[in-house]
This record gives sequence, C-alpha cells and structure tokens, in this order.
Amino acid sequence: MWVPAALLAVAGSCSAQEAWRGVWEGTLGQQAVRVCLDGKEGIESRYYYLKYGLDIPLRKSEAPVGNWLEGDDDKHPGGSWQLANDGNDALRGAWQHPRSGKQLPVVLKRTAATAGEDSNLCEATQFFKPVVDAIKLVPGPVQGSGRHKYQALSPGFQKRGAPNGSEPSGIMVLGLGAGSEALNKILRQRLRERMARGRDTRLGGLADSGEEVTWLSERWLTLREMEWPRGYGISSISVWYETWDLSTATKVDLMRWFNARGGTWHEENGNDGMEQVFKPSRALAKAIGPGDDNGGDPECKAQEKSWGRPRLAEGGIEFEQGNGPCQNFATLSYKAMQPFLNEEGRRQVAALQRETARP
Repeated sequence: MWVPAALLAVAGSCSAQEAWRGVWEGTLGQQAVRVCLDGKEGIESRYYYLKYGLDIPLRKSEAPVGNWLEGDDDKHPGGSWQLANDGNDALRGAWQHPRSGKQLPVVLKRTAATAGEDSNLCEATQFFKPVVDAIKLVPGPVQGSGRHKYQALSPGFQKRGAPNGSEPSGIMVLGLGAGSEALNKILRQRLRERMARGRDTRLGGLADSGEEVTWLSERWLTLREMEWPRGYGISSISVWYETWDLSTATKVDLMRWFNARGGTWHEENGNDGMEQVFKPSRALAKAIGPGDDNGGDPECKAQEKSWGRPRLAEGGIEFEQGNGPCQNFATLSYKAMQPFLNEEGRRQVAALQRETARP
C-alpha cells in the first residue's frame, strides 16, 4: 500500500488550496488522464481518461486530508484517490478500487496555473478541449442550390467514447468568399465548444444541441440554434435565431433595422446579465399580424404576445410569438416594413430585395 510522505497542507487554508488547485495531466496506472481539482469543497473537480474522454466527478473526502472520491453518490462511491505534493507543480499518490482495494499509482504534473476566485478551472470548454480538438469533423452531403450551398458538420466516429447524450452538429457555408470562410471558423469553434460542454455530466451541462440553416443568400445566413441543458425538462430548451452578414462574418440584430416608430429598446436581465431588448410598438405588431390563442386555450391567452425571434424569410422578415402549441408565426413583407425602418434598415432591405435568394 502506498503511504504519502507528506500529505497536502491542512484543508481550508489558502496554501492548501493552491497546493492541489489546478489542471493536471499524467497517469493513473498506465492510462493517461487529465484531472482538474477546484472548488473549496472539491464539488467542481473532475477527471477523464484521454483514451475515452468521459467525465468522472471528483469530490474531496472529509478525512484524511488529500483524499478524493469518484462520483457524486455517497451510497455508491467510486474509486478513491490519495494525493500528496511531489515537488513544484507535481502530485503523486494512489487510486484505490472501491471494493477490491486494489491500488494503482497516480502521477500528475500541473498544466494550468491556479485561477482567480471567480474563475472555474474545470469549466468544460477548456477542460475537455484536448480530447475534443482531436476529433475530426466530418462534412455531410452538400445542401442548398446554385451558389448558395452548405454542409452539416458532425463529429466523426472515434474510439474515444461518447458523452451521455447526443453529439452536436454544426454547419459550413461553401464558396461564398472570404467572409464565409471567417464565419466557418467561428461556427467550427462553437461546435467544438458544444462538443466539450456535451461531455459535462453535471447538472447544467449540454445534453443536446443543434444548428440548422433557415436562410442562405449571397450575403446573408440565418441559423436556428438550440441548446438543452442536462438534467432539466423540455421547458428549459433554448431556441434562438442568428443572422450573419457573410461579407463581414458579423452577427446582425435585425431589430436594429427598425426605427422609433417600430418600437423601443430597454434593458432586461438575461442569461449573461443585463441585455438590450427590443419591444415592438403596437403599430409594428399590427403590421406583422394578429396573434392566435389556439382556439381560446387559457394557457395561450396567458402567454406573452410580443413578436420576437426575427429571421430572414422569403419576401420579408419572419417573427414568432408564444411557445409550444401556442406558437404563432407571421412574415412582415418588405413593403409593409418600410415605415418602420431606419436608414440602415432601408439600405439593407433594399439590398436584400435585389438579391436572388434561396433558403
């Protein structure tokens, strides 16, 4: 049995936290592993075998100091770890099987310095980056028509295992110039970040996600995005639309094309803090079209009736309101939106009308 020569300093002190806090790489037995130790109580800690890339939670044991337990279930704990300092930026110790008591040596070297109090070292997009970056993205069949073509991208088959959930997919625009190439780079990065988040087995990790093209023209691309956090019901699914200018690889808020007659901007508390939100005026809402309460359904009557989620569509801009069976869709034509457009909006809509576009 391995016995540590010098266990980590007393838990709870600053020096003790800095001694083990960080991202580490090394071996458990003969298998390569990547380990993150973080959090005052170790709740956020985790590791994975590079061969498989599957998330395994780690939590600090109450005693003795330097002990860690696999999993997050007290009734069915996994293996246990005991770690000790082994010089600068190094840990060594042993892993013990929960039933047989068999031990394997653990040797780790720090690869990332400790982070600030407000930074999570074990954040999925960074922690799983090495294993995700090694996965080849495979393009699907060419879709679209004329010069407006794209392909879906998905992770290729690999022996590294798969996360507990669906692998995400993304898109790649074909042959529309330097701007589309720059955008493809942005979208590939997001896809890999989603692949990493999909390996996060904790509550709030990414259980499912998707990206699909709803509009593609010479200059414009509109994407429908979906994310479903792990451990939550269907009502927690987030769906939104993004419109991109292919000439500059920049995301465009279509609501910025509307003037004061079309509505007003105000701040609301969003997922990333306070954000600017556009509320259509009554006149613009009337121009878009009447809503539908699904035959008088009380739940539909109680839902928010403001038109939102704008995206480019054939002949204009499509909006929607409500959720689930109470959803409504309506397209505001180029002609009908003219009184509500600011100077930028009129210029962009005129350019859109000149394009020969196909979704």
